[in-house]
Amino acid sequence: MNNSISNTLLQAFAIILMCLAGSCVAQADEGEISWRGWEFSYNTIGAEGLELYDVSFDGYRILGKASFPVMRVEYDNDVCGPYADILWTNAYVPIELSPPYDSCNAGSGLCGRTYTQDGNDYLELGVNVELGEYDIYQSYIFSPDGYMDSFVFSRGLQCEEDHRHHAHWMFDFDIDGSANDQVLKNSGDLQTSEFNDRKVSTDYWTVRDAQTGLRVEVDPGPYDGFTDDFSQWDVAVRKWDQNETSGWRLGARGELGDNYNESENIDRQDIVFWYISHLDHKSLEGPTKWHSSGPRIQVIKPTPSLQP
Repeated sequence: MNNSISNTLLQAFAIILMCLAGSCVAQADEGEISWRGWEFSYNTIGAEGLELYDVSFDGYRILGKASFPVMRVEYDNDVCGPYADILWTNAYVPIELSPPYDSCNAGSGLCGRTYTQDGNDYLELGVNVELGEYDIYQSYIFSPDGYMDSFVFSRGLQCEEDHRHHAHWMFDFDIDGSANDQVLKNSGDLQTSEFNDRKVSTDYWTVRDAQTGLRVEVDPGPYDGFTDDFSQWDVAVRKWDQNETSGWRLGARGELGDNYNESENIDRQDIVFWYISHLDHKSLEGPTKWHSSGPRIQVIKPTPSLQP
């Protein structure tokens, strides 16, 4: 794996470190990226992890916002917690303190690099966080082929007991603009009102612009786990509402299931797509084993019309 970083990325991801009480904390950062067809802004200023804004690919607008509002942690028998882990500014630490693999930007809390793997080029953006006994690395990886992978890596034991991390991503899709978006289960089952869903009944989800045909597929990752009584859904789709998309407000036991679900119309609307993965962590694995999960978003451009 080539860990080289272009000079442009090095400048874009430079972060000043503040050392407080003998430990270094990575300061929040923001910037803009243009790489191999992808364009977007990013910041680590709030309490939703690494946030992306105004994401486009090859000139097509895809996302108004992507964020990581919470990772709910559930311990067996409630011996600890539950916890609502929020990736916020003061939790960022330098990448090299706890990387899930050979990373980049030593001394920085934000990983920004381009690399080549198996002959393919990628751009990675990620943040490193310490919350209690947990090390968390949240990242996005972009391909010139038009897909974007969202990842979270986690390790650590707050208590010596089996537990599960339920990671929540929030995608405010604006496919060719914020209006006229539709959501389909797989590629043909159009949904007209707010709904929840599980991977066991739907393989993937399609979000498209009803007028232009531009669409994305949201595909579960291979290690995204399954629902349980504590976290009962993999997907929740809602009509956009600013009060529902600005940080996590439901606490450690809060679920999207009945929350924010008013059966509002989502056909040809501005929609928000919540995706939840479920990471099992067995206590016998110890505190150093990394677990990862996360979905893929694949951009599918509209088919050009044939001219007579």
